[in-house]
Amino acid sequence: MSYRFLLFDADCTLLDFPQDMTKAFHLMYAAHFAAQKPFTLELLACYEDCNNRAWTRFERGECTKQELYLSRFIDFLAETGLSGDPIEINETYFSSLAKTGTPYPGAVELVADLAETYDLYMITNGNVVSQFPRLEHAGLLPYFKEVFVSEAVGVGKPDKRYFDYVAAHIPGFTPQEALVIGDSLSSDIQGAVNAGLHSLWFHPPGLGVYDSPAPLYTWQAEDYAGIREILRHV
Repeated sequence: MSYRFLLFDADCTLLDFPQDMTKAFHLMYAAHFAAQKPFTLELLACYEDCNNRAWTRFERGECTKQELYLSRFIDFLAETGLSGDPIEINETYFSSLAKTGTPYPGAVELVADLAETYDLYMITNGNVVSQFPRLEHAGLLPYFKEVFVSEAVGVGKPDKRYFDYVAAHIPGFTPQEALVIGDSLSSDIQGAVNAGLHSLWFHPPGLGVYDSPAPLYTWQAEDYAGIREILRHV
C-alpha cells in the first residue's frame, strides 16, 4: 500500500481549536455582552455545549451550515438570558476567530516534512471567513495544494458528496492512493468510510470518549510521531 494524497482535517488535528475558540469567544463576548453580564467560565461552557449540539445536528444532516451558525447563538441567548442579534453575534465571532490561528506543537514541522513526499490537501468544515486567515497565521497554508472548506463546497463532512467534490478537484486523484487524517470519528473517519477511503484516526490522549460505535478506521495514532511511523511503513 502506498499513499500519494493526504487529506488533513484542520481543527483539533493541526490547529488548536479549543484555544482559538476561547480567544474568539472572549472578543465576541466583550463586544456584545460585557455590559449585560460579566464574563464567566460557565458562560463559555454554555456556548461550547450549544456549539457542540449544533455541530452534531449538522453532521447528522439535520440542519444547514447557516442554521448551525445561528442556532448555537439562539440557544446560547435562551440559556443565559442574554440579549442580542444572533446574526451580528455570529459575524463578530467569525471576525474574531479570523484573528487566531494556533498550530499544535510540531504541526508545521509535520506538514512541511510530509509535503516533500505527498500531495497535501486540507478538508475542513470550518468557515471561509475565518479558516484561511487561521491557517495562514499558523504557518500551515503554504504546504497545502488546496483547502476545501465545506461552506464553499456546499456540503460538509461526513457527507459523501463532500468527498466526491474533493476527489473531483484533485488532479490525478485515485481513492486507493488517498488517506484521510483527522481527529473526529463522526466527521473525518465516518466521512472516509462513506467515501470508500482509508483513514487515520488522530486521537491524542485526553480528548474524551466517543459515545457511539466507532466507524472503521484503517490506522490510528496518538501523536505526530505515530503518524510519521505509519506513513513510513506503508
